Amino acid sequence: MTSTPTRIELALAPTPVMKLERLSRRLGVELWVKRDDLTGLLESGNKVRKLEFLVGDALAQGADTLITIGTLQSNCCRAVSAVAARLGLRAIVALTGARPDTYDGNLLLCRMLNAEVRYLTDEQFRHAPETLEAISEDVRRAGGTPYVIPESGSNELGALGYLECAVELAEQITHGAPRFDTVVLTCFSGGSQAGLLMGKQLAGLPSEIVGVPIAFPAERVRGYVTETIRKAIHRFGFAIEVPKSIQLLDGFQGIGRAGVDDAELALVIRLAGEEGLMLDPVYTAKAFGGLVQTLERDNKSLGQRVCFIHTGGIFSVFPFRDSLTRLLDA
Repeated sequence: MTSTPTRIELALAPTPVMKLERLSRRLGVELWVKRDDLTGLLESGNKVRKLEFLVGDALAQGADTLITIGTLQSNCCRAVSAVAARLGLRAIVALTGARPDTYDGNLLLCRMLNAEVRYLTDEQFRHAPETLEAISEDVRRAGGTPYVIPESGSNELGALGYLECAVELAEQITHGAPRFDTVVLTCFSGGSQAGLLMGKQLAGLPSEIVGVPIAFPAERVRGYVTETIRKAIHRFGFAIEVPKSIQLLDGFQGIGRAGVDDAELALVIRLAGEEGLMLDPVYTAKAFGGLVQTLERDNKSLGQRVCFIHTGGIFSVFPFRDSLTRLLDA
């Protein structure tokens, strides 16, 4: 039996699209950005779209406590904390790593948003399902009703946020935005790409959807995208097909999931100065760098009009202040 998802409005949408004029001239291709870093709730980026459905489901189940997991600088944990504060819910964020002497970036915001932080050992983080269930049991014993949001909000329910983003972009194109040949986005697990691919079919979005993996191998991302779409079709009864191919720009994972090198930080600095646009060093800088390198090698490879979806993460800049200062003053 299929189910109908519950959605609550959280995002400031539709988010605008804007052309990167100087970079477009340099690359010889029209390069645009869909500003999903401007979805609101402390600039919580793509996570707010996902949380419209995940928190909608939580409220439908009578939950009063949102629980999620991530790194110390998790954008999703900060977004969950912001949504919980806005809706009057309790938030518990389970973060891998020791408590720092000074709060910074997303962790600082989590604390200011009144989230309860549980610091995890590497072993606890590796066994995330068991860790989250233990925290949920703590909440139940205290008389609360927990709801677990997966890391990055990435499952078939969270993917509906980017199904709706595809619908939104298709409507923007209908009402005068450029007809993009390709839409490119950052891929961590692949949930957002799964949503866009579903929305492409349902809304008739004309663009090809291309992901840039920044953490996991390409085949793992392809498998996750495919499985997420399959689960969504089964759960929600969508009259769509699983795409036969998942398009990715591979080879831009960098030095690891949370690792950032000088080249990625230099790109953050360069784009800020050239276009007034701030990328997140951990995620969007890796993906955008991969896009730029692809277009530098062949500016016709993705068509004449390319749109990069900026999925947010601005507060991740601040923990890199020492390295950014060194590069700026070099």
